[in-house]
Amino acid sequence: MSSFLCPWAPSDRLTERTDQLIKKHRKDMQRCLEPLVSAHYPELIKKSDDEFRKMIELSTKMTLVGHCCAEIAGYPFDDRRVRISALFGACCFLADSFLDDFGDVAAYQYIDRFELMLTKGWFDVMNEREELFYVVTTRLFAERDMLNPTLRQAIFGQHLAQKRDVKLRMDAERFMAMPESKRLSTLKICARDRGGYVAVVLALLLVPKLSLNHHQLLFLAGAIFMFIDDHGDCYYDRYYNRITYMNQVNEPAKILEKLFNDGILKLRDGLQQGPGQEILMTFLFRYFVTRLDKHMLEKDRGKHSWTVYE
Repeated sequence: MSSFLCPWAPSDRLTERTDQLIKKHRKDMQRCLEPLVSAHYPELIKKSDDEFRKMIELSTKMTLVGHCCAEIAGYPFDDRRVRISALFGACCFLADSFLDDFGDVAAYQYIDRFELMLTKGWFDVMNEREELFYVVTTRLFAERDMLNPTLRQAIFGQHLAQKRDVKLRMDAERFMAMPESKRLSTLKICARDRGGYVAVVLALLLVPKLSLNHHQLLFLAGAIFMFIDDHGDCYYDRYYNRITYMNQVNEPAKILEKLFNDGILKLRDGLQQGPGQEILMTFLFRYFVTRLDKHMLEKDRGKHSWTVYE
């Protein structure tokens, strides 16, 4: 593993507990999602590129974060919250594929069609992947009161962050002509919002009456996750000409280390002490370290960078 200076590190007990939860929730995700995928998009499981495994891994990470959110708010992480986390993870995975895997035109079509779903409640399904996305999303929305203003605001904030990201990508030439400081500031805010709103939406789906005191800190945790993720995917993104804050800055590892260290101290001091806080911080620490390694491992893989990382 990579080494770095960190003001906080998990104990062996916390690391072991986090690893146990990850293994448990990976099985939960398989149980929750495989029947849905088999019924609506079986090709996803049959594909030879491990895409279904990547869906399971992303959903597992979302579920671990969801588990922490529930505990921080003082609620049990029961079967219903496991199901909500699984649906949310699958929804995010499929949305990311529409945004990243089929070209800029398809990404913009997804943005328009999801906005239609948010405003009208439906869209015409064109293929099995969209059918699975529609089924997963509608089941997720059926679990909670989607008219709740705070939840709707968070969902729309996440949507606007995705929309901004796609627009930057489609107008990359003009964007890259901007002054460097403005360009980097825009990319940093975009990454922060993409990750931050995901964490807040997940938390509000699991705990609708989540205290406002927790929103900012969980938004911060989601932003840290996104910066780590973008650093791990740096070379893959560059191969496909995707512009992110972490693949444009000088000395990205140092910048990521500062973002992580500043954030982990705020989570340590701001969140209510207990298992939820400890597991969330341990997970972010673990994710940071392993994605530093991923960054180096993926350097020469280019378009073949499709490894499943646990």
